[in-house]
Amino acid sequence: MTRLTRRAALAGLSAIPLMRPAVAQGPWAPTRPVRLLVGFPPGGGADILGRRLAENLAPALGQPVVVENRPGAGAQIAVDAVAKAQPDGTVIGLSPLGPLTVNAFLRPGQLPYDPATDFTMLAHVWDQPNLLVGSLNVPDGWPAFLPWLKARPEEPFASVGPGTSNHLTGELLSRALGLKLQHVPYRGTPAALTDILAGRINLFVDNVQGSMALAKDGKVRALAVTTERRVEVLPEVPSMAELGLPDVTVSSWQVVIGPARLPPPVAARLAAELDRVIRAPETVRWMASIGAQAAGGGQAAAEAMVARERERWGRVIPAMNLRLD
Repeated sequence: MTRLTRRAALAGLSAIPLMRPAVAQGPWAPTRPVRLLVGFPPGGGADILGRRLAENLAPALGQPVVVENRPGAGAQIAVDAVAKAQPDGTVIGLSPLGPLTVNAFLRPGQLPYDPATDFTMLAHVWDQPNLLVGSLNVPDGWPAFLPWLKARPEEPFASVGPGTSNHLTGELLSRALGLKLQHVPYRGTPAALTDILAGRINLFVDNVQGSMALAKDGKVRALAVTTERRVEVLPEVPSMAELGLPDVTVSSWQVVIGPARLPPPVAARLAAELDRVIRAPETVRWMASIGAQAAGGGQAAAEAMVARERERWGRVIPAMNLRLD
């Protein structure tokens, strides 16, 4: 029988690879503040939403989440900055429908990014109807307003920027009524409301949140909401579908996006924390109080919603023969 010396035994042991205990990898966490880009000025609906998200997201991520307003071009400037950011999770953005869907059809071949490939969808935040607002120069109530408007077929209407849901709502209304309403873009809700209150412009398509308080105070006319049914926060205001204008049903939705090529652990952590914030009971109640419906559902739900909207506007905009050059 072969005897194994102590030296040989030790030599054999040294040839066996050391087995180190596995170290559990925790979820990704940012190592510096996260910037949330918002494409509208402070004080408007998108800015208020962004600040609410940032406030609730920061504790979960362990870093400040700072809202950075980059207004202009219906949020396209801010969305473009997200597309060009480093894909490390520290720059995300809030986007309405325009930059991700309709602008590709309004400005074919002119966008500085590809809306289908240059972003990572993180969360569908909410759906909110738009509200057709009139100055006090406008007759109160749809039965009196409609003949007033038809007598002014080229009446200007304000929006918060070209390609926004507000702009598209005005164009759909103009087409549905056989008019030629003239679009006047503003850089945000506060600027448009200033001119509405002063009577310098008579019509504004806003989201419900932006003009709801003024409508309730009787300082502006709330004429119609862009939904199939009336909304709870403005029960006396008719819906476009109720008025016989079902094609003028438009959601002023918002999604959170990151740049393309976000590493999966980064995207998954951001998406999970955003979904938690969106679905929190206090968030759902707050959104309902301003006429919005909380969405959520994760990345796949956000991607599917944006794809449906892109398909819809890809049909509607060419039929309207609408271009922005």
